[in-house]
Amino acid sequence: MDNDKQALMTDELATLPLDHNWYQKLASNFEIIQQYFDKLDTDELEVGDLNNKFDDISDKIDIYETNMQAIVNILSDYDVPIAIVDGKVTRTEEGE
Repeated sequence: MDNDKQALMTDELATLPLDHNWYQKLASNFEIIQQYFDKLDTDELEVGDLNNKFDDISDKIDIYETNMQAIVNILSDYDVPIAIVDGKVTRTEEGE
């Protein structure tokens, strides 16, 4: 599909005689509309792919955060002075 807008002939159909030319113009309308339906289908697939990638990344981030918290908990059990602050592991002074 090119970037030029294509005009539909529907508004002119009422004034045209119902001959073969009328049929061709009507068929042309459907061809133009079909191009836009095809583009919508493609856009939906791309959105679906992006949603799937986002879900995969979100799952990986959740696993990462869970693992990081487990590591901090284990180290805290051994009195290693660390904590998670703003999503980062930082050293703390003992007793904080």
